[in-house]
Amino acid sequence: MTGRFRMRDTVIESLKKKDSGTTGKGMGRAQEILDAGRRLFAREGYAGLSMRGVAAETGVSLSTVQHYYRDKDTLVEAVLMVQMDLYQAAVAELSGSLADAGPEARLRAAMALFLAEARRPEVGGVFMEIWSLANRHPAAAQVLDQVRQRERKQFMRLVQGVAPGLGETELARRARLMIALIEGLTVQLSRGDGGEEETTALVAAAETALLGVAQG
Repeated sequence: MTGRFRMRDTVIESLKKKDSGTTGKGMGRAQEILDAGRRLFAREGYAGLSMRGVAAETGVSLSTVQHYYRDKDTLVEAVLMVQMDLYQAAVAELSGSLADAGPEARLRAAMALFLAEARRPEVGGVFMEIWSLANRHPAAAQVLDQVRQRERKQFMRLVQGVAPGLGETELARRARLMIALIEGLTVQLSRGDGGEEETTALVAAAETALLGVAQG
């Protein structure tokens, strides 16, 4: 499934709580609202996200936003769903493109993708907010749990490729450690400290550390 069709399915899923059906044109409008919601969520966080703010960001009326997403929590749930599926679609696309590559090449490419995502301010902003929200917002907790479960399985497969003799327990342990390293790096980079040169050096050191964990 391509990223475009996956996104359409995600938008359709996000509109399940809507009272009426949605036309093709309406799907496009819902996509615009979700894109605006994602930008504001990354920039302002949950507390700063408002239905009026999303309406202004999209260039539509408040009633238009409410037609598709009836309240803030419904919109936030949809935004989190989209973020998760975009992230997973990028990983799936990478996996497909590396189907014929060797285990270490797949591992290095996957690490490059995850670290590149960690450097993007909007990604860091969204995931920082999800981590914060997960303790008090059921939708955020569910998204975070789904992302981590999928990540753990993906990392276990990558580690198994370069260390085929490991058992399930050790594969899971290394996968969890690698995820923790990436999440920690995302937190550091989201602060914007150190400048481009320091960020590049930090990401390179993180890649070396991740490969070391995977290969033992």
